[in-house]
Amino acid sequence: MGRFVKLGLAALAACAVLSAGTAWAQTAAIVGVVRDSSGAVMPGVTVEVSSPALIEKTRTAVTDGEGQYKIIDLRAGVYTVTFTLSGFSTIKRDGIELTADFTAQVNADLKVSTVEETITVSGQSPLVDTQSVTQRKALPSDLINALPTGRSFQNLSVLVPGVQTALTSQDVGGTGGDRYQTLSVHGSRSDQMPLVMNGMPYNNMNNTGGGYNTTMVINTGTVQEMTVTTAGLTAEQRSSGVLTNVVPKEGGNTYRGEVFANFANSSMQASNLVGSGLSVAPSVKKLWDFNPTIGGPIVKDKLWFYGGFRYDGAQSYVADMYTNLRPGAPQYCKPATGQTSCSYGDAFHPTTLVPNSRDLSNQAVAGDTWTRGETANLTWQADSKNKFTGFVHWNQRLVDCNGCSAVASPEASTYFTHKPEYLIQSTWTNPMTNRLLMEAGFTFYNETWIFGPQPYNTNGYTPDTVIAKNDSGNGISYGAGNVFTTAANHQYNIRWATNYVTGSHAIKIGLTDMWGTRHYQYDTNQAYAETFRLGIPTTITEYARPLVDTEHLKAALGLYAQDRWTINRMTLNLGLRFDYQNAYVPAQNFPAIPFVAARSYGPIYDVPDWKDISPRLGATYDLFGNGRTVARANYGKYVASESTNMATLNNPVNTSVNSASRSWSDTNGNFLVDCNLQNSNAQNLTAAGGDNCGALNNPLGSLNVAANYDKSITQGWGVRPNDQEVSLGIQHALTPRVAADFQFTHHSFGNFFASQNTQRPCRRVARRCQMPVSKSAASKI
Repeated sequence: MGRFVKLGLAALAACAVLSAGTAWAQTAAIVGVVRDSSGAVMPGVTVEVSSPALIEKTRTAVTDGEGQYKIIDLRAGVYTVTFTLSGFSTIKRDGIELTADFTAQVNADLKVSTVEETITVSGQSPLVDTQSVTQRKALPSDLINALPTGRSFQNLSVLVPGVQTALTSQDVGGTGGDRYQTLSVHGSRSDQMPLVMNGMPYNNMNNTGGGYNTTMVINTGTVQEMTVTTAGLTAEQRSSGVLTNVVPKEGGNTYRGEVFANFANSSMQASNLVGSGLSVAPSVKKLWDFNPTIGGPIVKDKLWFYGGFRYDGAQSYVADMYTNLRPGAPQYCKPATGQTSCSYGDAFHPTTLVPNSRDLSNQAVAGDTWTRGETANLTWQADSKNKFTGFVHWNQRLVDCNGCSAVASPEASTYFTHKPEYLIQSTWTNPMTNRLLMEAGFTFYNETWIFGPQPYNTNGYTPDTVIAKNDSGNGISYGAGNVFTTAANHQYNIRWATNYVTGSHAIKIGLTDMWGTRHYQYDTNQAYAETFRLGIPTTITEYARPLVDTEHLKAALGLYAQDRWTINRMTLNLGLRFDYQNAYVPAQNFPAIPFVAARSYGPIYDVPDWKDISPRLGATYDLFGNGRTVARANYGKYVASESTNMATLNNPVNTSVNSASRSWSDTNGNFLVDCNLQNSNAQNLTAAGGDNCGALNNPLGSLNVAANYDKSITQGWGVRPNDQEVSLGIQHALTPRVAADFQFTHHSFGNFFASQNTQRPCRRVARRCQMPVSKSAASKI
């Protein structure tokens, strides 16, 4: 699909809303069977669902020849279901609570009646989804607010059984703030984890592009619920793993609002410093979260709004690190226990006592300095059929000591800030009949951020800028950050689907597509860094900086068809998906930079050009026919998530020599580099009052392709890395409020990339020369 066509479709979707959008795969369904008093199925019964969550108030369906009905595309909320047929009593079932992507089974038995009467049945909502093979957990807003943990989607997702994050990323009481984390479940790959808002992805264009690649911070107060799906994803999704779907709140016909606030400081935390070996332990400086929200009608039954503001932060003291008393000094001293200075010297530097570099009265502070987000959500019922939604989220963030640690002095950290980033979405739905539903959606995600130098330093490429330093003797980085990154990523995606629903079938045919740009720039002060050992210069590392790295995702197209087919107590979940992935490296022309001459590279297309077919086959069985116990089995093939990773790996900018080192003897003892760094040869300028510098160990800026990617793995059918997931499970409602869920899941990964050293060809007879296997597996219960 050409870019102009895609932009045209996106513009049509965006223009259909007042500003920007919501709602997609987060919708739920109500299904069931209607019988008479003898147990015979009843066709032609009108089934109506109503809820304050529906701006159109009601949705209807009619039972088919098997007495079955299905009503899909329902917002999460509390529903009343009414069954009506002339000559029979009207049955009303209220209090049916739906969460995102949940299918509630609501059956009814109608009795013959000669008078008009309505029988209202109240009871607990169904806990067991008897028709879906997916394993999921919904975290509603009241639960999110009550939990004593961080309010990011990662911190909340790990509360779902089986979901894991790295041990170093575990959050305690929100101390982790809004930091980036990856998630896995049942042995899945943590770099996959599809991440969606309103059912549409908002990953950036970096690397594999699995949902984990994002810096956006959720405005949690405007979230109705987060649904975490851990197995059995349908044909609508290309990749497996932990899928976290954020469902925003919508307004209603009454005004409502809330304020969430919390606070903590160092006086609320105990210390476990004893026996740690640290001079000072990590601890909380200040945590806070202020999150007011409000929603209601602009025009009753026509136009609703919901919005909110969030201001939060998570600042923590860094273990064993303090601000630097002399950030511009050439040497860094961290005295041994009981000492107040360091003794540094060699043949060219008289032994000197360097005082403690650390200001022991000013412990370093890291974490989220502050995060701010504004969110607005509009729902517009244009007429009796057409519903449009508009969603926009604006996010700014500052981490002014990013990377601070016990071995990184604050001035050598990066100043991480969004400049800013925002997410715009729009959706449209139209229940053309009680059987045919059309839906479409559009997303634009702009991500602009900087891992920049500390602003109190002098930074850039001029001779007066501060140089990044590292002392290999004590392991401390100081002076300035080694690399600064400026990113400008733009991601677009569209979705369209047609649903055809009968009592026994729910058929969905749809399309998804994503395209965008990854643009990074890397900088280092003066394009070089210095290494010391116990205060004495030893090495210079030169960089090809500034380095600009650009790739484009042309298409991440998905076409799918699926059917949920109910046959008595069995429901088959059948799906088939086609994926097409294409990315490329544009032509690049670079001017001369400090240590590298001007360069030009031509475009590289079809990195990759992948095409895949992925089946999804599943079945559920209502064991006793009462909706309380379901057995499920599922097989799904999923392709690996990818945005521009393959293009990035093949970009000549990244396959060039971008850093090279040389020895440095500071023979004049002034701690300044007195060599010509643009000369890659060895230089001994001692006699002229300069230094002795070795030759560069690599030709900086030249192409050095370490790995050529064969076209047999970058282009073609079925060559993309994949995951085949098999799951077996059973769920049973123990009480009206408690259900137990057991599941076995097995992942089998295929199409791994293996490298071969062409200078040492692999011989079949050599036992030590074997190519890696193309599969691995993981199973979890």
